Amino acid sequence: MKKFSKKKNLVSTPDTSAVSVRPHKIFRLGSACALIFAPVLLVSLGACGKTVDYFDYVSELRSNILLAEQEDFSLRVYATEKESPYTADGIKHTVSPRAEIYLTGPVVTESCEISFTYDGKEYGGDMSFDNVKLEYFYSCTLDISAASSISFNITIEETSLEMTATTVCTDNMLSPKEVVEKVQAAESEKFKSMTDSKGFAGEIYLRLIYEDAPYYYIGIIDREGSIFALLADSESGKILAKREM
Repeated sequence: MKKFSKKKNLVSTPDTSAVSVRPHKIFRLGSACALIFAPVLLVSLGACGKTVDYFDYVSELRSNILLAEQEDFSLRVYATEKESPYTADGIKHTVSPRAEIYLTGPVVTESCEISFTYDGKEYGGDMSFDNVKLEYFYSCTLDISAASSISFNITIEETSLEMTATTVCTDNMLSPKEVVEKVQAAESEKFKSMTDSKGFAGEIYLRLIYEDAPYYYIGIIDREGSIFALLADSESGKILAKREM
């Protein structure tokens, strides 16, 4: 700001205008900085707000499979996490770990008991019989996702079995979280179309399956109940097949 003085006034007086200008300059400088940096901050916060961990939307997870065969009997053991009650509505609800055990064999009777020890604790009870699938089933609240093998004692009427189920998982396999990341990268447009400022508008089923080799089934369910199903290699995460359902 320019200074003006009257020539007739020969008395030197303090320049109070200079004192009054400095606060305004400081204020204007602060305002300018705020205007410059505020958008950057907002963009940064906005970007952080849009970061979505899609693994958080997995509402059904099968992370381990253990298998055993003895004579004509076949045993399958799954490490799962599921909603209760079970609903496919595109919204993830509370999940809990479960050990699910399936047994098939030549003996068909409703009387079958199973028992096993895991991590120093005993589990077991009566197995229910499915007349349609012709298999026995037992489940309990237990996390066996890290199990490499489990030994089971099974009694069917007068038949007693001791079966040790071993995992199909290998050190070369991707973790469930890594599989979701691989699929999200490969199907980025699909995930983008279901994602907004509130997060992911859907839920994900992720199941380890075994057919001569381990694979991952991925089901992406939207709020309308439509399913986008994919089959991925368990080691590379490469998508081998997909379809809309």
